[in-house]
Amino acid sequence: MKDKNIEDIYELSPVQQGMLFHTLYDLDSEVYFEQLLCIFEGDLNFTAFQQAWRQVVARHPVLRSSFYWEEIEEPLQVVHKQVELSWLYHDWRDLSLAERQQHLEDFLQTDRVQGFELDRVPLMRFTLIRIADRIYQFIWSHHHILIDGWCLSIILKEVLSFYEAEVSDNRTFHLPTPRPYRDYIAWLNSQDRETALEFWRQTLQGFCAPTPLVADKFKYEKQQQNSGRKKLKLRLSPQLSRKLQYIAQQHHVTLSTIVQ
Repeated sequence: MKDKNIEDIYELSPVQQGMLFHTLYDLDSEVYFEQLLCIFEGDLNFTAFQQAWRQVVARHPVLRSSFYWEEIEEPLQVVHKQVELSWLYHDWRDLSLAERQQHLEDFLQTDRVQGFELDRVPLMRFTLIRIADRIYQFIWSHHHILIDGWCLSIILKEVLSFYEAEVSDNRTFHLPTPRPYRDYIAWLNSQDRETALEFWRQTLQGFCAPTPLVADKFKYEKQQQNSGRKKLKLRLSPQLSRKLQYIAQQHHVTLSTIVQ
């Protein structure tokens, strides 16, 4: 593979391998397509905002990665030196509230259907929609194979920090150099797999069959034929929400893990 824009090549983590497999197994699935929606209020400097994102992407190799799997024994991720970020800008200030809502729903669905080609960078794109003179809807679409929920707040914090420095003309602003994703892959490969296997053999000793999930499988399969996904809204009290967050923090897992 000869390409002057290639910075590095290394293996995938086990989780990334699983996401790659399931994405290729069902190309129409949107399960690993992520959309983050934010509302910004104020006089947004679009040029500075774009520059902030370019700086963050330059800091993190995994955000410049694509994936290759054909004609090789193990899939690889390829880090590109530079990527051209994809931006869309819409002005919906003349639309009514109902029209804006419908336009947004249509856009989000079209965006999801478009998906990503995992062997092409970047595996993310951005959309900024002006819905009032000083109000913007920002949409960050990306494939889950790049980052997980733990990273979102870190990346957004960096983007906003660079943006604030850009608009305040603070040219001396800098952040500590982050550890590259390659270091995590190297750490994974250095682990004693036999020790890990023995741990799970002991932990799962006595289990001879999978634990059944309490679900209506027939109803679920019927839903899957009609639609790729379903939404379920459930409101929790502030007290219960705080308890769940405490449990997640105590065990160093996400709320998603607790729910599942």
